[in-house]
Amino acid sequence: MADGADKETDIDLTMASWEYVAGMPSENFKSLACSYSGYYEDAGRPVRRLEIPKDRVTVILGFGDRLWINPVGSTTLTQSQAFVVGLGEKPLIVEHGGVQRCIEIELLPWVANKLFCGASAELTQGIVDLKVLWGSDVNLLVEQLSKGSSWQQHFTIVEQFLLEKFARSNQIIRSEVQWAWGQLESYGGCISIRELAREIGWSDRHFATCFREQIGITPKAAARRIRFTRAHQLLTNSKNYALSEIATTCGYSDQSHFTREFRRFAGCSPAVYQTAHFPDLLGTPSDIINQ
Repeated sequence: MADGADKETDIDLTMASWEYVAGMPSENFKSLACSYSGYYEDAGRPVRRLEIPKDRVTVILGFGDRLWINPVGSTTLTQSQAFVVGLGEKPLIVEHGGVQRCIEIELLPWVANKLFCGASAELTQGIVDLKVLWGSDVNLLVEQLSKGSSWQQHFTIVEQFLLEKFARSNQIIRSEVQWAWGQLESYGGCISIRELAREIGWSDRHFATCFREQIGITPKAAARRIRFTRAHQLLTNSKNYALSEIATTCGYSDQSHFTREFRRFAGCSPAVYQTAHFPDLLGTPSDIINQ
């Protein structure tokens, strides 16, 4: 798991080497996955990264060393090779012993709900090992990935596997919830939840209940997550934005409001996060927490 790259990259430095490859979903797969990518690194040392919450459900398929995952502020340490990160609020500290090889898939929450047969609420509680959701099928998938010789082969294997899982699921996707999520994204989370319910023709309570059943969190919580994700993208993709500009652009009442929200989701201030980086690797070091 590593933020900050959007194309194939290969670099070999004295301390570490890494490779990031962005996949191109097939026509059949585009309706399921927002994006997917392959990542490999040999850091020559243990690496601990900070991974902050997104407005997507993230599937990590590792076919190398296991990862150790610890929610910030929690004493629970999970060791896993293949897992799902849902719409929980806590940032994660993810550590590996030096070598990491994985595929990362980002899914819209309502797609994940169907793919994981209605497990959206469970996914908000933290990370979930894929074996809990899919049993021995995960071992077969990891074994197939381990035998693949190229990233394209790996991507093809994953696409076929997920398409089959999706087709077999009897979970219903409610078009109203799908539409509401799209509206929340279109407005960057800055839209009246009551107005969405009225547009659909539901009461506020019924809308919140149906939305939570399919997404895992309430519409209000989803709006906050989408707004934060947009702010995080501006913070990391452009150094030209001042924090006050990001706050205004993303609909926060002021910079203090933005900072409080950022600390809630990232575990540190936006100013600290903006300048934190590894000298030779992608991602954000975990030692910035509580700064």
